[in-house]
Amino acid sequence: LGENARKLQDIGFLHLYIEDGNFLPGISFGVDAVRDVAPYTSAELDAHLMVTRPDAYIRGLADCGVRRIAVQVESCPYPSRQLNTLRRLGVKAGLALTYKTDVRILENYADLIDYVLLWTNESDCADLAFKPHSYERIRRAREMVGDGGENWADGGVTKDILKAVRAAAVDAVSMGRALLEAADPLAWHRGLMDEAEGDV
Repeated sequence: LGENARKLQDIGFLHLYIEDGNFLPGISFGVDAVRDVAPYTSAELDAHLMVTRPDAYIRGLADCGVRRIAVQVESCPYPSRQLNTLRRLGVKAGLALTYKTDVRILENYADLIDYVLLWTNESDCADLAFKPHSYERIRRAREMVGDGGENWADGGVTKDILKAVRAAAVDAVSMGRALLEAADPLAWHRGLMDEAEGDV
């Protein structure tokens, strides 16, 4: 993991999927692994907590140097608590919504979030392709978070649809599978950036 993180550091950002086997069936890694990997890269680290108990991870990840953390609204009975904790720790506070969650919930927390992370497909289903209804969800989320917050898309975004996703008012996308499956991830990323004229 550390060696891969070092090889990809020139991209500038490293998005960490933290899965606990409860919120989703899969298990990825936890705070200890992030602590071990962090010294290998100069990339800015952000974490997406797909876990049932985000409070158990937040402080440890912040101590590892993770600068942005998104918690799932579905795993937070009172999301204001986690969002305020993140801000007190000096971490950018993100709120993640699964594909089935109505984006109108963002109205309640727009003043507390630095970014929203929208799932644009259903995780762990047979077809992991980008779901077209996500374009409308992205546009509505942008209206709710306003100019002060960032709008992120995560799930099934490919090179072929990236410009259309960006046009729907997205500030950042997670393209981990597309990147890591490329024969030369850094060359693939450079080509993507060139094609988008540095606007991704």
